[in-house]
Amino acid sequence: MKKTLCILIVLAVLAMSFGCSSESGGPDSGTVTAAADTSGAAESTSAPDIEPLDPELEDLDYGNRTVSILYRLGNNYEYDYIPEELMNDPVSDSIYNSIQMVNEKLGVEIRSYNREPLNDTVGTMIASGDQTYDIVCGSVYYTVPMLTSGYMLNLLGNGIDTYLNTESRWWAQYWIEKAMLGSDRLYSITGASALSLFKCLFVTFYNKDLGNDLGIEDLYTVVDEGRWTLDYLSELVAPLYLSLNGDDERDAEDRYGIIMDSYVNCDIFWSSCDITLFDRDEDGWYTLDTSDREKLYGVFDWLYQILYNNSGVRVKDANTEYEIFSGGNSLLGFFHLADAELSQFRNMQNEYGILPTPKYDEKQKEYYTYSHDQYNVFMIPKTVADPEMCGAVLETMAYEYYYHVMPVYYDIVLKGRYANDPQSRRMLDGITANIKIDPGWIYALALDLPCASVLRSLIMSQSQSFASSFANTTKKLPSMLKAFRTTFERFEY
Repeated sequence: MKKTLCILIVLAVLAMSFGCSSESGGPDSGTVTAAADTSGAAESTSAPDIEPLDPELEDLDYGNRTVSILYRLGNNYEYDYIPEELMNDPVSDSIYNSIQMVNEKLGVEIRSYNREPLNDTVGTMIASGDQTYDIVCGSVYYTVPMLTSGYMLNLLGNGIDTYLNTESRWWAQYWIEKAMLGSDRLYSITGASALSLFKCLFVTFYNKDLGNDLGIEDLYTVVDEGRWTLDYLSELVAPLYLSLNGDDERDAEDRYGIIMDSYVNCDIFWSSCDITLFDRDEDGWYTLDTSDREKLYGVFDWLYQILYNNSGVRVKDANTEYEIFSGGNSLLGFFHLADAELSQFRNMQNEYGILPTPKYDEKQKEYYTYSHDQYNVFMIPKTVADPEMCGAVLETMAYEYYYHVMPVYYDIVLKGRYANDPQSRRMLDGITANIKIDPGWIYALALDLPCASVLRSLIMSQSQSFASSFANTTKKLPSMLKAFRTTFERFEY
């Protein structure tokens, strides 16, 4: 199997992202460092770091049995849906070809379906004992009711783990570490076969040409020196507002320091400021962690001030946010990594790059990245006819995506956009290597997660009563965590 040296280097980066974990949810070290120079690399005839698929999987043959995967497509998150044919698109075609490889290796025929609303479709299937769908793929946020309702099988039992190896590098180890329930329960999983996990990452888009015109110091250097913090960002953007049309309105035709919103963008800072919500007890079940409470209060105050008292901030409007930045009228913007694929950014006249989201202060060692809670996870419904086969399919899919889809997305689509910008390439490596996800985000819908129910709503309503509101919410969490544990412990599957 031929692989270029460039692809091998990218795979090493991806191995860091999927295979490493630490107590904070990311790898032990995610400092942004110089990328290797791969210019002019010759093609290699071998790929020693490509781990072979488990021989037991290679020996399987399910006699061309159909495996039906149910996907959700709503809200423009079609990131992980399997194409039915080649589309002359590098990522789509690599997905199509990888699925054909899974079919060939296992002797199966994978078919993908979309039935909305997803949760209702699955609920009806479970209630009737139907076996139509073997695997379900949906957003980590909206699938939680299917887990708490007992619709899904424990992936660490039921024969699924005969072939599904949750310790494989193609599964997101930092995510599994946080998603485990107790010591032996895991009802959903994500990794290389969910491109949405990367596409939903929030990053800072940086208009380099505008920065040069304004005499702004090189922000890549600021990141490298550990100075890219909340306070630095506030001071940077404050003087950058300028009315370009001469009226008295702060509108989409003016210039800003940064575009950010007062709702979803609030979520970024739980991860980027290294705030922990939940710890574990001796049995491995979640307990409330209050050690970062003062830091959380500080983040709320910072968000309120930058959104409502900083002249350099444009509070995001869904109808204009991309146009303002791509039109060259904002130095910075908080956007999903996937937004780099939008026409506004592909056709942007100014040269732009990407930065991590800022950390809390200079004492914080690493930059951490938050993946929006609309990335996808995979589950196996309890009505499935052959759980073991489903485990084999999930494992082989993740393997094929890891080696044949992720390198295309990461190196051709993302890094290809920044081919002449080695700094952004370095930033991408650090960003994707240091994803931080708290258990509270994974099971948010079952736990009335404080950042969703308190921080977002208070910031959006311009209320400053965060401390008391958060205290009232956290009073409920210990009993909710106890009930959460009881819910899952009653399932015998």
